[in-house]
Amino acid sequence: MKKEYKEPKKAGIRVGVVSGLIILLVTLSFTMPTPVMEEWQIIWKFNSASASENAPGAGASGWLATFCLDYAETPANSLKTNATNGTYDTWTTNVSGYANADDTNYDLASEDPFYFVVRARFNKTHCWDVTQFLDSRCSIRLTVSGDETISDVEGTRVVSMNNSGYDYIYINFYWDDAVDGYRITDDGSLAWNVTISAKY
Repeated sequence: MKKEYKEPKKAGIRVGVVSGLIILLVTLSFTMPTPVMEEWQIIWKFNSASASENAPGAGASGWLATFCLDYAETPANSLKTNATNGTYDTWTTNVSGYANADDTNYDLASEDPFYFVVRARFNKTHCWDVTQFLDSRCSIRLTVSGDETISDVEGTRVVSMNNSGYDYIYINFYWDDAVDGYRITDDGSLAWNVTISAKY
């Protein structure tokens, strides 16, 4: 009788343990939070032909200007000043071509080296982290065809205005061929495409 009594008891314990584990796993699968992964989102995409039509609206992140900065400049220094919050059509000594929401001037002196620069602003929806702007969450990629070629490459960022009390962070991105600067040939041409993204 003891043998017959013990066997069912062991089986009952096994079934109870297995059932308990199944209930625990099912409960955990419903109660454990799913991590939210931030991804790069495109917020602005355009090209040289449509540049003057692409001013961001009130409160929006977006493109402000594209221009060619003289290769004699040091971008890490000249692009971080607050003076660069303005337009570049007045920079006659160190900018040789530009496009912004108000105007364009694509005339470039041939064989005159430069850096490509794209300026943008990002609002608190796109690069804000509780109490501060995070410029590392901002990206601009440039594609250039014609006399020079750049294939969807992210620029080097230089923050020119980062104040948590403002609605935006302003960032200039520049591209350097790391040799002797980009340049246009006699009677040459360049076309560019810009993609502005943020990780949020």
